[in-house]
Amino acid sequence: VLVSEMQAGWYRYISEWRLHANGTIRPRFGFAGTENPCTCNLHTHHVYWRLDFDIRTPDHNVVEEFNDPPIVAGSNWHTKQFEIQRPRDAGDKRKWRVRNMVTGEGYTIVPGPHDGSPTPYGAGDLWVLRYHAGEIDDGQDFTTDPNLSRAHLERFMSPRESVTDTDVVIWYAGHYVHDAGPEVGNWVGPELVPLNW
Repeated sequence: VLVSEMQAGWYRYISEWRLHANGTIRPRFGFAGTENPCTCNLHTHHVYWRLDFDIRTPDHNVVEEFNDPPIVAGSNWHTKQFEIQRPRDAGDKRKWRVRNMVTGEGYTIVPGPHDGSPTPYGAGDLWVLRYHAGEIDDGQDFTTDPNLSRAHLERFMSPRESVTDTDVVIWYAGHYVHDAGPEVGNWVGPELVPLNW
């Protein structure tokens, strides 16, 4: 278990990575705050994980999406051909996997039960992107303008590039509604499950 604790003004955050012997990885992010008139207003926190799997090699990776019922005829799994932003959909049991097309090994990304829903500020749930060395954040320095400070990951999809048989990156977001009431489910994060190792 790797844990980091952070403080930002009245807020307290915990970043946690649980690495299991069977290869499962559980990234988690926890939200809390001190008693303050500003923290008692209902608001939503957002966290983004940049997941660069490189299954066996950086090349030959592909991203597939699961839906039940299927949204592509004939299979619950289908390949994402181009860079795309995708919402979580619990009703369709949506999940994703990154797989090496040569070896078949991979990781399945299973959304967490408390990962919430995006807001206009929160931007989205998951992005499938082609790897580029400089795309580690959206490039926006500090600002108090909400239109500028929101995650602008769509910048990485212009122009949209192929994400099959190449080096891919997944951005996964969790959203937590912070209420002054009892803290329930204030941890968000997916489960990363090994496939064919």
